[in-house]
Amino acid sequence: MQAATITDAPDIDRLAASFVELFPQLDAQSGRVAMWLYRLLAEGAPVAPHSLAQAAQTPLARVNELLAAWPGLYCEDGAVIGFWGLTVRPFSEHLFKVDGRTLHTWCAWDTLFIPLILGKTALVESPCPISGEIIRLTVSPSQVERLEPSTALMSMLEPPEDIAEDIVAKFCHYVYFFSSAQAGAQWCGEHEGATLMSIEDAFALGRKKNLMRFGELLAAD
Repeated sequence: MQAATITDAPDIDRLAASFVELFPQLDAQSGRVAMWLYRLLAEGAPVAPHSLAQAAQTPLARVNELLAAWPGLYCEDGAVIGFWGLTVRPFSEHLFKVDGRTLHTWCAWDTLFIPLILGKTALVESPCPISGEIIRLTVSPSQVERLEPSTALMSMLEPPEDIAEDIVAKFCHYVYFFSSAQAGAQWCGEHEGATLMSIEDAFALGRKKNLMRFGELLAAD
C-alpha cells in the first residue's frame, strides 16, 4: 500500500492545461455546440442532434460530425444521454440537482466545474467511499457556497495520456469526495496515482479548465 499525498499547493495552471490538451480542441463553433449539449442535458432528457443543432445555431451536418468524433459521449436511440461528465441516466452515486431535476455526474470533480458551463447553481450529494457519509455541496457558477462536512476533500489523478480512450475507467473511477483526510488517505493509499485536494483547489482547477476551454464563450454568456 502506498502512502497518500495531500496536495497543499497544486499547480492548477499546469493541471488545467493538461486536461485541455488531452481532449479535443474547441473552436468557437464546436465550443458552442459543447456548451449547449451540457445545457440541454441539464434539462433532464436525452438530446436529439437536431435539437442541439437548433439551440447551438449550427448546421445539423456539423453537429453530427462533432458527435461522431468526440470521445466520452453516450447515446441511446440516436440521442445523447451523457457527455463529458454529465448524464441524464443513474450512472453513478454522484447526484447533481439543477432546477429541481436530478442528474448524475461521472465523478466528484464534474460537480464542481459543470455549474459554470450551465450558468446555474447545483445541489450535490455524493457518498464517501470509505465512511459512507454523504457529502453535500451547493455549487454556484462562481463558488462552492456550502460544504458538509467542512472536512471533506476530493481525490485527484494526473490525467493519463490515453484518458480519451475511456474517460470513466482511466480517470473518473479515481475521483471521489471524502468525508475526512483520514478517509481520503486510506482510499488514495490503495489507488496508485491518486492524491487528495481541497474542495477549494478542486473548484479552482475546474474553473481554470473551463476558462481555458470555453473562455470567450463563457465571458460572452
